[in-house]
Amino acid sequence: MICRRIIISPLWYYADQISKTVRIPPKKGKKFSISLVFFLNFLDTGSKTRRNDTNGVNVLNMFRSEDKMKKIIAIGLFLAVFTNPAWSQTQATMFQKVGVIGDSLSHGFFGATVEKKTQDWAYPVLVSKQAGTSVSYNVLKGPYINLEDVLKWNCGVICIASSIIGGNESTVSLPTHAGITGAEYTTVLRTSGKCEDITATKQVKEWYWQTWYWYTYRWVTVADCKEPDKFHQFGLRDAGTQAQIMEKVRPTFLFGTAGANHVLCTALHTSLDCLDEARYKRDIREFFRRMAAMGSLRGGVLFTIPNVTAIAYLERYTDPNGRANYTGLKAFYRSSVSDPNQVLDATEISTISNFLTMLNNEIKAQGATMRFAVADLKVIFDDIKENGRPLRSSSGYTPGNARANWPLPNQPGMFGLDGVHPNMYGHAVFANELIKSINARYGFSIPQVSEYTAWYYDSLNRNPIDLKGFLTENIFGQAISWVVSIFT
Repeated sequence: MICRRIIISPLWYYADQISKTVRIPPKKGKKFSISLVFFLNFLDTGSKTRRNDTNGVNVLNMFRSEDKMKKIIAIGLFLAVFTNPAWSQTQATMFQKVGVIGDSLSHGFFGATVEKKTQDWAYPVLVSKQAGTSVSYNVLKGPYINLEDVLKWNCGVICIASSIIGGNESTVSLPTHAGITGAEYTTVLRTSGKCEDITATKQVKEWYWQTWYWYTYRWVTVADCKEPDKFHQFGLRDAGTQAQIMEKVRPTFLFGTAGANHVLCTALHTSLDCLDEARYKRDIREFFRRMAAMGSLRGGVLFTIPNVTAIAYLERYTDPNGRANYTGLKAFYRSSVSDPNQVLDATEISTISNFLTMLNNEIKAQGATMRFAVADLKVIFDDIKENGRPLRSSSGYTPGNARANWPLPNQPGMFGLDGVHPNMYGHAVFANELIKSINARYGFSIPQVSEYTAWYYDSLNRNPIDLKGFLTENIFGQAISWVVSIFT
């Protein structure tokens, strides 16, 4: 008979035994389990333990003084090892059904649209594929445009018009990947493909006959369903909110980070108005409370949010007149600053840093509570910003260290032309850091994505565009810069 073997820890040496082996006949198609009663009975072999027909093993009689220490050690090992969910699960069971919530990072937003090729290289898709599984999602064709295709003249007038309108290339009734551009934990809970806020209500008049001769009205509360943005419309359709979709899917593994937009908004709008600690904590806690209540999750992964004031979208600006509130970080497309609202000054940058620390501490706390892997991408991104990311083929060729910027000639980069979202190569780096954390947390051996291959097939890295140069030196680019500066 074929048997499954579990080797007891070397701590057994202390108990005057070299090793013990538990042999359990396998049950075809089912996971094996070990009961504590069986384990105690096994350890007591040879100690003449008396059996009790009513109560099973007589534990008090079994713990004779000369055996007490070794059995205490063994029971401790049993509880520590066999009750550890990460130890007892296989990669296949944990990744049996993968669920994804998130924002533009998980959705595959790329300067400045979402389409099939960008969705296919998004980090949850890459990690799932490396783990031997897959996710399903509604495939978009817009809205808005792919800046790379437009600037390389790969997208003409009809293509641009179609992209701006947007739509679906293909759909699924219940996506397992529900990450949506622009989302945060608040919209994960409240925004569906049909309603901007499913909890919103309003008062309306309801007319009725109060008596047979008196027609009047009363105020009643009804749902206030306003149309959401196009990314939610095309990405979620009629499946519900991201949280509701996960509750329908009941995943065994969850990609659960949607924290970036709670703080990234400060960089994109050079303003602190969007920071709301109370709302962030309320909604992230409510989301994970609902995920834990499903009872289906066996694991997951979260990541900390990188320093949003260090992204390529922002660049340092010094006011020529020495005004402190005009000096700081501005959007890269601005040639100058004409209003304090167009720059993040030193005080505002400090406030953002403190908020980011709070935000990431909450993500780590939720990860610990859920027993998820947590990748500290803030630390990783800081290192890449400072030192670059080594990039080398299997033969040893290197195009140079990659930087936390969009690609330039002879300089690999991790971001798209908006300076905010990763390109194809950047998502491979992103995916590998999550894979490392998952492997470390759960003891798996998920293979990493080839970063060199991702760089090699990344059209923006292989044929880069100097966007800043285009906006300042090209007449068409100067016109774009002028229009952007007027409307932002």
